[in-house]
Amino acid sequence: MDGVKGMFPRRLLRYRLRRGVIYPHFLDAGDPEHIRVAEGVIEFYEAWLGGERGRIPFEELIYEVGDDRLARGLSYAMMHLYQFTPRMAEPGLKIRPLELRLRLFRAVGSAKPGFSEDRLRTLKEFIEAHRGELGALSLEEVEDYLWSDDPRSFILSRRGGRPSPGEVIGCYNMEVLDTILSNSRMITFSTRGSRKMPLGTFVKRLVRMVKELGLIYEGRMHDDLARVGVYGPIELFGRPTRYAWRLSTLFNRALPVLRDASSWTLEVMVHLRRGDFPCILTSETLPELSGGLKPPEPLKPIFDSGVEERFYSIMRTVESFRVWREAEPIMMGDTLIVPDFIFERPDGVKYYLEIIGYWRPEYTAKKRAKLQELKRFGFKNLILLVDQEYSRYFEDIGYPTFTYKVRGNRLEAPYGRIVKLITS
Repeated sequence: MDGVKGMFPRRLLRYRLRRGVIYPHFLDAGDPEHIRVAEGVIEFYEAWLGGERGRIPFEELIYEVGDDRLARGLSYAMMHLYQFTPRMAEPGLKIRPLELRLRLFRAVGSAKPGFSEDRLRTLKEFIEAHRGELGALSLEEVEDYLWSDDPRSFILSRRGGRPSPGEVIGCYNMEVLDTILSNSRMITFSTRGSRKMPLGTFVKRLVRMVKELGLIYEGRMHDDLARVGVYGPIELFGRPTRYAWRLSTLFNRALPVLRDASSWTLEVMVHLRRGDFPCILTSETLPELSGGLKPPEPLKPIFDSGVEERFYSIMRTVESFRVWREAEPIMMGDTLIVPDFIFERPDGVKYYLEIIGYWRPEYTAKKRAKLQELKRFGFKNLILLVDQEYSRYFEDIGYPTFTYKVRGNRLEAPYGRIVKLITS
């Protein structure tokens, strides 16, 4: 417990299991006791501002908080509000601290066995011998730089202003939710929509976010209840992975859509050692969350929306049909389909086109199963436009399959053959 930043481990998750349902122990921003705990943690971090990481007695937080797992969990959450940085600014040297230390040790060892008795003189001689690489750094600056890559010597500082108890509580709750999502088999968004957020708009916007993040989903509709399920890392990979950050990002992005839908439910099937159990959050039970948490590394969109834009800019010029992008969801049985494009001919016949622009083994299996399900339902006039590197995985589905390739800013696709298929 040393102020580490990373994935909140499952062993720190505090929850109770009642009648087969998981109830996470979130912190309540309106609970005086929880506010007191948050204030105590803030005071601890504020008291050690400017202190070296290796010298900060983080174990004292356990006594301050009164709960081992909560204290350790809060130390993860606090790293969204505080940070550890090297004591000195990066001087821009080509030689790294580790290499410089090795050279110094070799120089000392070759001069005499063991450590030099005249430490300062030895350092000065070493600096002069390496002046070309060390530039104008002083002896004190070189000493600092020698160990500047040791995390134990990093200095505690704030990321912004002094945080409030509410911010600490929001960060902790988001870490708890992220841990639940990281250990999920499936997460399912459900709503009946609202006047402000009709069902079709809800599904369309949510699925767009899912596709942009490279997640795998399935949509269902039953008795005016829309359900969009997204596969979690446990279902796809059998363990928590970096993929889980995409689920957290999805939730953050989807929250405004959920709130506009008024009444909604998020069901997370969580994998624990003793089995899989549901965790249910609703518009009424969602705790205070921080919306400012960011993944440990930039999330690159897996799907290139530019492919859709370039395809649309060309197909919309064809006068033989009308084309819609991001059309309303279509129902086949209880399955919801959100095609990338709909083409409507003057005689009313419609064709649907799905662009498949990324691939991973887990995606292929789920995507193939979904397409085969549509085929069983008798869904017709579906066209697949697949990145040519992955087309072999979808050629035997039973739907017309074309390939595309991105060359620079150009999208190379068989536009003429697609137009001929739609208009014939």
